Amino acid sequence: AMYIGLIHPALEVYLLDRQGRVLQHSLAAPKLPLQQVDLAAVQALVNASLSGDYRSVQLPVYGDDPRVPGQPNLVSIAALPSGAQVQGYLYVVLRGAAASEIRAQNLGQSQFGPAWGLTLTAVALVGLIIVALQMTITGRLRRLAAQMQAFRQPDGAALLDSQGAKDEIDLVAQAAGLLQERVQQQFHLLEEGDRLRRELLSNITHDLHTPIANIQGYVETLLLGGDKLSPELRHQYLQTSMSHCQRLSRRVAELFELARLESGQAPAQLEPFCIADLLSDVVQSQQLSAQQRGVILCLAPDIDRQAQVLADIRLIERVLQNLVENALRHTPAQGRVELALQAQGGSIVVRVKDNGQGIASADLPHIFERYWSKRGNDAAAAVPSAAAGLGLAIVKRILALHGSRIDVSSVLREGTEFSFALPMARA
Repeated sequence: AMYIGLIHPALEVYLLDRQGRVLQHSLAAPKLPLQQVDLAAVQALVNASLSGDYRSVQLPVYGDDPRVPGQPNLVSIAALPSGAQVQGYLYVVLRGAAASEIRAQNLGQSQFGPAWGLTLTAVALVGLIIVALQMTITGRLRRLAAQMQAFRQPDGAALLDSQGAKDEIDLVAQAAGLLQERVQQQFHLLEEGDRLRRELLSNITHDLHTPIANIQGYVETLLLGGDKLSPELRHQYLQTSMSHCQRLSRRVAELFELARLESGQAPAQLEPFCIADLLSDVVQSQQLSAQQRGVILCLAPDIDRQAQVLADIRLIERVLQNLVENALRHTPAQGRVELALQAQGGSIVVRVKDNGQGIASADLPHIFERYWSKRGNDAAAAVPSAAAGLGLAIVKRILALHGSRIDVSSVLREGTEFSFALPMARA
């Protein structure tokens, strides 16, 4: 309306909806006597504006004047399409209030009415052509904005709010700004991923280098010492070397296992089984290690021996082994590690509880990170992770494959409890 009003101040411009209701206008008066235009009277001109063929239209065209109800006036109209659907109409009254005053004062209505009407009709058609050209240009901007919006959709972002945009250029500017934010976020994620990769590589290198260096040192000592070493010392060196070989083998196996879990090559094979029997097997397999540490490892006295769960028995056994090893490693002599079960709705909650050194509350969010360990001099607040290893990271990943999660609660110097839920198997 503002653009056509600049062409000639005598034109009165109205923006109509699809039913002919006046949405906006170029008049100074805030309220119009007529709030809806009869579109049937100008339907031929509407059809011509959609087809682009004005040869069948008989000019001039008269229609409702919202400023003066009941007095048809010389008008022009054009549909405002959005794609293939009409969204509204641009309605122009050619003989507006200013035109009527000029005609009455200077020319006289009876002498120059037809010529004046043809002149205004020509001006209106020129105005409509200018609007059509403008819509062609802005249409390309709208398509560009839609493409930029579509580029943002895979991350679940909402569409732009076109209500806050003054025109299509504002809409494109908003989309460009949001796209820039997304690119910056992606760069930050890449930088963080690269940092974590370097840290992981450094930790893995250190974790593998230490046992290899120790094995090499003992083997070199055995080779240089030869028969000079006593049988007892040779046996001790060989035993130590074997211990480091076993540690190295465990680390390599953990790396392969975690890589396989994260790559999706090890899907969970769900089957019903008795979880109490599995807990008993784990306790039995770790009993020797617990006795060597002077720690009591047992099942809770009220454990449900009939509880059945639906899960991958091999992967859940790995979870329990890691949690029990972790608890034994961080529970002092005369301590206690207990495994328990609890029915909760349609799930069975498995708990591994110890009365060891505990975890500081600030460290709890980090203990499932790969190779994360407590930094600082507070030995009593050390994190009971796998000594900067992968045990708890593997636990978290396995439970994620089961649609579950690992929860932890701990009090420093009093103990820690890990728990997770598995779906109860239906009879």
